[in-house]
Amino acid sequence: MSDPAMRNVDIAVYNPDGELQLVVEVKNRPHASAEWVAHLRRNLLAHAFIPPSPYFLLALPDFFYLWKDAASLDILATPDFQISAPEVLAPYLNFPLSLNDLSHAGLELLMTAWLEDIIHAELQRDATGPNLQWLFDSGLYEAIARGSVAIEAMA
Repeated sequence: MSDPAMRNVDIAVYNPDGELQLVVEVKNRPHASAEWVAHLRRNLLAHAFIPPSPYFLLALPDFFYLWKDAASLDILATPDFQISAPEVLAPYLNFPLSLNDLSHAGLELLMTAWLEDIIHAELQRDATGPNLQWLFDSGLYEAIARGSVAIEAMA
């Protein structure tokens, strides 16, 4: 799983066969506009800063933005899912700390811990709360379950 093309990836998630399924870009930028989100994704792909993958997740302190079939360079490609990051990551925070209080590295570590838990959990569609339903609706959980996570330093 140590692929030289992965150097610029914040987090890469592989299926059990070692195939790249999800690229995660972490940005410590709350309140980003829809245009900024779409342009960032397109620029990352267009300039080959990230490899094509079935899924792309942009993790910001207020929202996660998930694209399926993530390799499209369409500048107008809006995310398929917009998820409240504080709701998903609340179990990983010690209150009164918020996601906005974290550095880029802190948010990346939190995302890595959450993804590690997700790929090793035996989640069931009907047993997950609404905060995780998007994992099943998008097909992402099935794609990464029992896989592995690599962070930039290890990629």
